[in-house]
Parts: sequence; structure tokens; C-alpha cells
Amino acid sequence: MGLFPEMDTDNYIGAFNFRVSIPDVAGDINQAFVRVSGVVSTSEPMEFMHGTDPYVRKAVGRTSYEDVTLERIYNGNDAFYGWRMEIEAGSVTRKDLKIEMLKPDGTVARTMMCRGAWPSRWELPEMDASGSQGATERIGLTVERVTNE
Repeated sequence: MGLFPEMDTDNYIGAFNFRVSIPDVAGDINQAFVRVSGVVSTSEPMEFMHGTDPYVRKAVGRTSYEDVTLERIYNGNDAFYGWRMEIEAGSVTRKDLKIEMLKPDGTVARTMMCRGAWPSRWELPEMDASGSQGATERIGLTVERVTNE
């Protein structure tokens, strides 16, 4: 351990070391996910003035969350597509998405819960006869809230 333990490379969390689970869609833990993006919280500023104050003041307004995108290697499981088809048919089933960031030893460093998620976008894996990479399925999930479990 060095002089500054918080800077030791053993303490860094790798972006490649994570787990994702969605009840009835991706099971308890699905290791086929290769990318998670869009877990973003934003608060809109509200501008106002006090009487003749020449400066615009800013207060915290509504908080919103961006759509979360999940990518996984397609393995013949059509649960994502089925969930999306339910939405298209008018049956909105919301689920909680759990994302766990893992330490190098496999223990959980942080757990984020994306609450009330539903698939607003699904993308068929891109086909490329000249490539050798796996077919990557993408799904965009609209979420109501993101919490630290």
C-alpha cells in the first residue's frame, strides 16, 4: 500500500466489472450484458428574481432521468423483445432494473436501482457477414427514478 491508499490501482473500479438483473427478463444475474449506459440524473434550474434585484437567481427544479440503454450478446432468449411487444400491445409492465458495479474481488461496490423501467426502444442485433463479433441486442429503458439501493 502506497503513501496515498486512495490512489492505489487496486482500489479502482473497472467499467467492465458489473452485473445487471431485471425480474422475469434477465433473471437474477445476467452475464451476457456487455454495456450499460445512460444512468443519468438531471435537475432543471428554475430562474427567478427578487423584486428589483438585477441578478437572476436559480433554484432546483424538477429532476428527470435519461433512458438507460442495455446491450447484450444475443443468446436466443427473446425476453427483451417479448417485453417490448407487450408495450406495443398497450400493456405497460414496469420493472426495477438492478445494476451492480463490482470491485476487483467480485464484491459489490455500488448498487443502482432504476425504478419503474419499461422498454421504450428495442433494436435487433446488427448483422454483418464480414465481421466475427457477437450479435449485440440493444434495449432502451425509460425509467422513473434512479436510486442508490
